[in-house]
Amino acid sequence: MADPAPVTTALPDRLEPILDAAFRAFATYGYRRTSMDDIAKGAGMSRSALYLHFRNKEDIFRSLAVRYFDEALRDMAAALNQPGQGLEAALMAAFVAKDGKFMEAVLTTPHGEELMDAGFSVTGDLAAAGEARMVEVLGDWLARRGVPAGLGTGADVAQAVIAAVKGLKLSARSLPEYRAGQARLAALFARALA
Repeated sequence: MADPAPVTTALPDRLEPILDAAFRAFATYGYRRTSMDDIAKGAGMSRSALYLHFRNKEDIFRSLAVRYFDEALRDMAAALNQPGQGLEAALMAAFVAKDGKFMEAVLTTPHGEELMDAGFSVTGDLAAAGEARMVEVLGDWLARRGVPAGLGTGADVAQAVIAAVKGLKLSARSLPEYRAGQARLAALFARALA
């Protein structure tokens, strides 16, 4: 499989407090109502200082997506490679790891649907590249474990798994409902791959 284009470049550590403040502001006020002033106040800086690092809130939201995919890919790979766990447990751990804080914010704040919409419209290109990398990480792991005949390659199965989890994001109305759906998917795919 050809290597997909990298999703991200590492963000400088000095931006972390700004991104943390932005995440809190977006979760609290939603994408549309969050202002650069809200983010600057949350980060303990002036708005003019914030503009030294970011052009606008779209730039910040995209940087949050970069950070999300960096963390999700790292955490997903680590979850899959924990020694001594069964297939179902490994898949569930990977599902939870790939979510990061984003899905919790989406499903526990009144602005969740708006955050999902902003994710699609503002960061669609980053999301597509990030999901391709997730498929690659999961597909490589599945290929090393071995995929039963008739199911295709590790990448084929990974594509189906990631698409199924993505479908849950669009239909779940609460975090417990989403986690229960992930558990069902982990069990279903584990049985199919046994």
